[in-house]
Amino acid sequence: MQERTKNFVILGLIFGVFIAFFVTGRFLINVDELPKLNKGTLIVPHVDIDKLGLTHDGEPFTNRNTRGQWWLGYVADGTCDTACKNGLFYLMRQLERSLDRDASRVSRLIIHTAPPNPELRAFLDENVAGMVEIDGPADTINTLLLPAMDSSSDSASHHIFLISPDGLIFMWYPTHEDMDDVLLEADKIRDDLKRTLKGSLVG
Repeated sequence: MQERTKNFVILGLIFGVFIAFFVTGRFLINVDELPKLNKGTLIVPHVDIDKLGLTHDGEPFTNRNTRGQWWLGYVADGTCDTACKNGLFYLMRQLERSLDRDASRVSRLIIHTAPPNPELRAFLDENVAGMVEIDGPADTINTLLLPAMDSSSDSASHHIFLISPDGLIFMWYPTHEDMDDVLLEADKIRDDLKRTLKGSLVG
């Protein structure tokens, strides 16, 4: 085989492989079905906490308060059932501790859209002490967060949110009553947090 013909054959093989990959990717693979890196549900566009009208001890709570830390946030409506307790304890308190050396880079936050009832107040004080407690208007929070959430959710309450150091709420996770579901959700949040912390120099 002449050198020129050999080169054409090699080029043809290279282009053939390229075209095969293109056709496979374009027509045979559904991109929406490919596994995604994040395990939680992305909130797009991200929601700036400055827009939520949050307060802490009567003072505005803004992205200036979130600087230097990543945050696990929970929206409470004044009540706390089994899923709520599982979320606050296993998906936030215990999960934060499981981050080992990165635990100090993550803080826990609860947004009260209504005054906590005695059961929730006792649970916060006795089981998950150390959370930053702030207040916020339910209507505003739901208006800004619900469009990015699952259509089965009619309230942002009783869900967990990841918040960046610049105050952007960028991912959410549901809470569960069943312990098997709780453990699976904990793995998802931990994976996302570890990946986020590994790729960040902040916090």
